[in-house]
Amino acid sequence: MPKGKSKTSSTKPEKEPASDSEFTFVVLGRPVPKGRPRMTRRGRVYTPKESILAEEHIAETINDVLAVQDTPTFTGPVSVEMIFNKESTSVTVRSLEEGATGLRGDLDNYIKLLLDGIQRSPLIENDRQVLHIDAVKT
Repeated sequence: MPKGKSKTSSTKPEKEPASDSEFTFVVLGRPVPKGRPRMTRRGRVYTPKESILAEEHIAETINDVLAVQDTPTFTGPVSVEMIFNKESTSVTVRSLEEGATGLRGDLDNYIKLLLDGIQRSPLIENDRQVLHIDAVKT
């Protein structure tokens, strides 16, 4: 996000979540790995459009859930759990028995895009708050 631009903000009053607060959501659609930054011929660096659209889709999904569920913005350290598969992204963790996957992208790029999308919503203030990540692609 360019400097000086504001992030999406919640219109709800922000409350400090309890230490055991939890928020779960599912982003429908095939996960998109974060694209490499691109450069124009004039030297301007930009994020590929597919990555921006995917981040916006994640933020819209969260905002849709927040519209019907009273969840505060997490202002302190957080842990994020995520599962990526062909049809959706679920932010929960399950045991992995096998190593086969239908996704080709690097797991860290899926994680980066998901965290950037979450940051576009009012759920967290900044992805620097994330101290623990459990992630798998199936």
